[in-house]
Amino acid sequence: MIELSTTISNYEQLIRTNISSFDALYLSDVSCPLYPNNFCSNTQDLEKAINYLKQLNKKCYLRLYAVPENKDMDWMKEVIKKAIELKVDAFEVHNLGVLLLLRDLNNTIPIHFGVFGNIYTIETIKVLQNYGVTRVQPSPELSIEESIFIKDETPIETTFVVHGKIPLVASETCFIMEQNGNDESNCGFACSKDHWLTRQQGEWSMKDTGRMTLSGKDLCMAEHIEDLMKKGVKNFHIQSHGESSEFIETTGEIYKEIIEKVLNKENIHYSDKIQILSSLAHEGLCNGYYFGITGQDYYKREIND
Repeated sequence: MIELSTTISNYEQLIRTNISSFDALYLSDVSCPLYPNNFCSNTQDLEKAINYLKQLNKKCYLRLYAVPENKDMDWMKEVIKKAIELKVDAFEVHNLGVLLLLRDLNNTIPIHFGVFGNIYTIETIKVLQNYGVTRVQPSPELSIEESIFIKDETPIETTFVVHGKIPLVASETCFIMEQNGNDESNCGFACSKDHWLTRQQGEWSMKDTGRMTLSGKDLCMAEHIEDLMKKGVKNFHIQSHGESSEFIETTGEIYKEIIEKVLNKENIHYSDKIQILSSLAHEGLCNGYYFGITGQDYYKREIND
């Protein structure tokens, strides 16, 4: 069964966004538990979100804080306990310590190991499998061939990110807050506005969301979904960290349509879709590292409409 998923950070964004195109939602901003009403630190909103998604027959995966310190483990434990009680469909973790915490709590809910787990080899996945991991997201620095090799050579599920800005780094330090001279008691949530790191010559930019830095260009594999499906890829993810409801809705609709047309063996006209996706991309589109080179360029299908 094909699954299309994306990310929603808080309940306010969830209820104002049309998520009908998606089969599953990853809940929370993994980079900052202070983000307003973040699911990974707000169990009241988490409960409302899970109930809401279950009514819509959507799967809900809780993304746990990616870069915890020792002082964070107690409150994270309480969040995990509540999520287990609420029967979330899976946890997404990025940290071995959190993985051990789930084991210590006798968790039986599926575990996904996320992008900041830096998965490059099948040997790493074999270790993670021993700790209950059921799905992995390979490093975005791997090529399609390397990620397909991981999918084919390991018994657990693999998620492929097919659209959105590529997460480059997550940090415990919020650089926007430090730049503004604030602290955690009065950060002002300046991260809710767009911040860009631009090379002086203006050749490229990266998006800064405070504790996470992302690529400037949007990864776009819309024209290659059919090839991925032929290679047995079943889990597709749209990376929407820091994006608007319009971005989530529009990209979801486009990728859902492409997937359905591939399944129904219908012709797909890509040019209009790529034009729409380009209009949503601040710095343009790219293919990331999927074709084995540094991801500034965008490659179309050899046969196009």
